[in-house]
Amino acid sequence: MSSEAKEIVIAAPIEKLYGVIVDYPRYPEFVPGIRSCKVRDAGAEKHVEYELDLGVKTIRYTLRMLEVRPRQVSWSLVKGDWMKVSNGSWELTPEGDATRARYTVEVVVAKPPLVPQAIVDKISEELTRVSLPRTLEAFRKRAEGR
Repeated sequence: MSSEAKEIVIAAPIEKLYGVIVDYPRYPEFVPGIRSCKVRDAGAEKHVEYELDLGVKTIRYTLRMLEVRPRQVSWSLVKGDWMKVSNGSWELTPEGDATRARYTVEVVVAKPPLVPQAIVDKISEELTRVSLPRTLEAFRKRAEGR
């Protein structure tokens, strides 16, 4: 299991950052590795289908998104190839004209038959530690209008 949490202060009002976070169909425009992102509404929650290119492997998965405007977006795995667990959240706190964003992610990658553990470990690492700083930076740039 890999889990990571990071905080970043983004020079944008909380509503603007929240709007960027919940605009899932636009993720391929600015989030590293996201090839496609489709929203399937399921009443009060949304199911979002992702296709993510990790370089070593492209994976597909669906997350259940729970939105609490404008302070939190959390998710859990509905289904996905290569993933047993994918949970996480954005927690947003206003700080003057800026927003403090805490991003938490927990991933457990399944080990398919005949796939070396080193490949599974590389995918797990890519989904958390490697992509997290790039992902936060992408959201910061988008919300700050750069």
